[in-house]
Amino acid sequence: MRKRFSMILCTVLCATSIGYDAINSSAQSPIKFVDTSQHWAEKSIQTAVEKKYVDGYDDGSFKPDLPISRAEFIKMLSAAAGEKVEKVEGNDWYVPYVNRLKELSVIPVEFPERYNEPLQRSEMAMLSARSVDKALKGSMLDSVKLGLIHGVSTTDLAPYGTSTRAQAITIIERILSAKKGEKLPVDKYAISQALIETTNSNVEYVLGLKPKNIGETWSAGQGATVTLDQVVIADPSDENDPYMSYVDTSNWNRKVDKQLNFVVLAKFTVKVDESADEKFNFFVNQYITLFDGTGILLLSKSGLPRTIRFAVPGTYSGYVAYGVKKDHAKTGLTFDVIGNEVGIAKP
Repeated sequence: MRKRFSMILCTVLCATSIGYDAINSSAQSPIKFVDTSQHWAEKSIQTAVEKKYVDGYDDGSFKPDLPISRAEFIKMLSAAAGEKVEKVEGNDWYVPYVNRLKELSVIPVEFPERYNEPLQRSEMAMLSARSVDKALKGSMLDSVKLGLIHGVSTTDLAPYGTSTRAQAITIIERILSAKKGEKLPVDKYAISQALIETTNSNVEYVLGLKPKNIGETWSAGQGATVTLDQVVIADPSDENDPYMSYVDTSNWNRKVDKQLNFVVLAKFTVKVDESADEKFNFFVNQYITLFDGTGILLLSKSGLPRTIRFAVPGTYSGYVAYGVKKDHAKTGLTFDVIGNEVGIAKP
């Protein structure tokens, strides 16, 4: 009898053990969505679901490529940060999350309140940067410098573009890493582009200098003016530098060593009205030159005409390009603009 009781007890214990292991294994098994297998963000989606700041739909899908709304991203931000809010049913489900992030100064007063509309990348940048540092304005430049936002290409930040649910998870994970003090990889092309869009120059990032005299205008005689619009530094040793596409590399100036030189692309606008001396010809590379440059470079697109005839009134806009040694460029850059010594990059 005792032997039989022992066998029964063993059987019960084994069954109980097996049952617990099975339940525990089931609880730990990853949630599978019908539309995320082989998706580039499959692992990130799984991680986000396990962290409980995002979930799928009732039909078993996640819809990773669906544009994310302002409301959805705000909820993700709040949930990922561990903020506790009182849930609300119905169409206004997002209101507690919005209110909480407003209390935390993550959502500024100027943020659009059409919460069910798709989130723009500039808005994502704003919320992301302020989630990490509330003292920041939340510009695209702020978020790019933090490594939170990357460009969609080497020359496009797409501030008015939208993001998908999968892309939003990538941003949330970067935010969480940044808040832990981790240093994120930065998209150098995105920083250059953000600076160019903000300050009309990337000298701060490439050279560590401050842009100067951008927007200034000088007289080119009766009825003519020259204005400095933009200064871009390109690196001919970087085959992916997007601004090298402006330079005619098939007719490269051999005096400009691609490894030792930067390319200075300066955009000018020359305006000529009917009162200008019609006999005068404005030779661009004679009247707009770079001090200590290593050579003139021809442009394949968007170049300022090499000769501007004052007999033909109009507005002429485009770039001039010069090589300059990298070591020298980092000490400052100065142009001669119609006899005026014009510093364009200074410490």
